[in-house]
Order: sequence, then structure tokens, then C-alpha cells
Amino acid sequence: MKKSFVLITILLLIFFTTFYIFFYKKEEVIKIGFVGALTAKYSVLGNAMMNGIVLAFEEENYRINGKKIELIFKDDKKDIELNKKIVNDFIDQGIKIVIGNVTSSMTKISMSIINQHPDMFLISAASASNEFSGIDDQFFRVHVANNEQRFSGFATYINDLGFKKIYGIYDPQNITYTKDYLENFEKTFYKKSQEKFIQYATTEDLEFLVEDIKEKNPDLLLICANSVDGARVVQYLRINGISTQIASSEWAMTSTFIENSGKYSEGIIFNIDYDVDSKNERFLKFVENFQNKYNIFPSMYAAKGYELAKIIIELLKIGKETELKKNILIKKEFQGLQNKIVFDEFGDVVRDFNTFKVVNGKFEKIK
Repeated sequence: MKKSFVLITILLLIFFTTFYIFFYKKEEVIKIGFVGALTAKYSVLGNAMMNGIVLAFEEENYRINGKKIELIFKDDKKDIELNKKIVNDFIDQGIKIVIGNVTSSMTKISMSIINQHPDMFLISAASASNEFSGIDDQFFRVHVANNEQRFSGFATYINDLGFKKIYGIYDPQNITYTKDYLENFEKTFYKKSQEKFIQYATTEDLEFLVEDIKEKNPDLLLICANSVDGARVVQYLRINGISTQIASSEWAMTSTFIENSGKYSEGIIFNIDYDVDSKNERFLKFVENFQNKYNIFPSMYAAKGYELAKIIIELLKIGKETELKKNILIKKEFQGLQNKIVFDEFGDVVRDFNTFKVVNGKFEKIK
């Protein structure tokens, strides 16, 4: 009797264990964190990236190799302490992949924490500061750094147009990227022309800008600011009689810029690694799907968010979430929406650049 009881108990344990494994086993989940500006003036970038990321994972039905993908989006609000809290919360949740940030200044904060964890990986669709280049760490990006490779063609174009006296204007709220952009463009331009910038100024004091530009009489104004601030500066300068040719970083090249600056956007030059008129089949399919879902044309940041997500998806299909850095360095080359994305050993990429000008209220490619 005692033996029978023990046998029955063992059989019941086996039955309930098997039943639990098959019916109540917790589904394996891979959590991916996003930290970036989703509100305020930088949100035009953050929300575009989020839309591209969501579209890419929807196409996989949020499942990779039988594992559920959970995306966690957090707004850093351009607040350093909040950004630190978000990243540390990701760490507490066991998240190994973090997408972020929208600005280089905030990415620098996330990097300072994530680089202390060798099993984590930070990848950005926007942060371009050259300060992050050439470093073996846990940070990669699909956006080209502010280096000579990206500026060479644009500097040649500006020099060939006869512009020598350049006046640089930057957003001080994202100085890790904006002033870095101007300084590295200046280095490349100097090699072409033997000319240095005649002035650096911020977007904060517009009255000073008007008076200083009139006094120094530059050939070209080069602005590095987001689309909202860039449009505000352009509009104010034009209304106050500044007719100097203006060029801008790719950061402002969105429909928001033209909407906010109106007729004053006409003739402004942009240099960007994104072609709104690309005929690449991958890009055209992405545009179709994006417009069907969101009813708007995707900006560069939506496209790069999508590309970044597709790279993560491809890597998760071949390896663990803690192996993204290793597997990127093994593969190195990925197919982007318009051209190939090639990573170097430090997680920086090489991409093709195009020059655009606003003509009749639209971005027109300069051939």
C-alpha cells in the first residue's frame, strides 16, 4: 500500500510538472528599451524614430525565433537625471538592448552608464557627435559621425560655389552634436579652401545674430539646429533683412522646417545621407507601408529608426541579445533602405551623402 502511494505521488508529480511545462510555462520575452525625446521641441525626431521602429517590429509580429519582443519607449524630456533613471530602470529590468538617444548630449549620458555593463548594447539612429568616434565601447550608430568622410563632398560643393566667409550658428541645448558639427565641418572646409569660420554664435539671442551678421557680412550662414529652432532663426533673420545664403545640417531637414519657416525656407541648402527621391525598391516599399500606417511621408529619422530596428531583428535571428556588438562586427555590412550600411570596428558607419535645396517649397536634389 505504501509503495503504491509513493508510486501514485510520483506519477502525479510527473503529470503536473509536464502539464505546467506545456501549458503554464512563461513565454520567453526579449525587452528592448528606447530612451529619447518624445515631447517638446526634439520630439519631431524622437516620434519619427519610434514610428519607424514600431513598423519594423510589427512586420515581424513582435516575434523572433519564437520569442516575444516587447518594446519599452521612455521620454527623456532632455532631463539628465530623468535619463539616468530611465537607463538604470532598464538595467534593473534586465534589458540588454537600448535604442537612444535622439540628441548626442543625452546619448552621452546613456553611454556613461551602459558602457559599465559589457553585456548591454546602445545603438542610436541620430547621435552624430564625433566625440563618440574611434572608441571601443558599447555604443554603435546608424547615423554618420561628424567626420571628414561625411563633410568632404559638402565642403567641396560650398567652396566651389565661392563661399569663403562662413558664419556658424548652433543650438546650445545639444552642444555635443551641434558645435561639434560646425567645428568638424570647418576642419574639412579649411583643407579645401584655407579659410576658417569668421564667427560662431548660438540660436539663443536673435537680435545679436542680426546685428553681428550685418557687421561681419559673411558669404554663408551654416546653421546646426533642430527643425523648429532652425526655422525660427531663418524666419527672424529674413524678416530683419538678412539675405545671406543659408545652409543647414541634416538635423533640420524635415517637413516641419518648411512648414514653420514658410517662404523663408526657399533656397536653403541641406547636406544629408537620405534621399527623399530614392528609387530603391526597399525604400519605396518602406514608404508605402509607412504612409499606409501613419498617413505621412517618412522623414530621415523615421527611416533610420526603421533601419536600426531591422539590423537588431537580423542579429536577434542569428544570436543572443547579449551578442549584438559581436555579431555586428562579424557581419559589418547591412542592407539599408537606400544603400549599404557599413560599420567599422568602433561602430561608426559610412554612408552616401546628397545635397538638397528648397525649391518652390520642396526639397530638390542637387545633381
